[in-house]
Amino acid sequence: MKPRPPRRPRVAVGIIERHDNHVLIVLPSSPDDQTRLWQFPRGLANIDESPEQAMRRIADVQLGVQVEIVVGQPPVSAMLDGREVEMRCFFCGVADGEPRSGPYAEIRWVTRGHLREYEFDDPSKPVVEWLLESP
Repeated sequence: MKPRPPRRPRVAVGIIERHDNHVLIVLPSSPDDQTRLWQFPRGLANIDESPEQAMRRIADVQLGVQVEIVVGQPPVSAMLDGREVEMRCFFCGVADGEPRSGPYAEIRWVTRGHLREYEFDDPSKPVVEWLLESP
């Protein structure tokens, strides 16, 4: 029997949007302020959870909110921290709670049109471009 290749880590990414069409972006805490880049809330899915379950857990643990997943996008390959991962983006609304910064240095609600004013990490750049192209 041939051993199965290891599965790529799965990462859930939240495009959390408010009723006024602002999306939530986060600035991770970093000891080196020069390398801090914006991103969308994200985290690794545990082995025993679906990406959807991971998205709900990540929103709860990192931001203190319960999210309603509106739609999930198909997985895409991305490089994250030097390794290839399977990334799934989820459009979400806040069902309960007000986001708090938690592990982040800063969180901001911004309109899609203002996303270009922020410097994003490499895995987030295609998401930004995609959001800017979307109606």
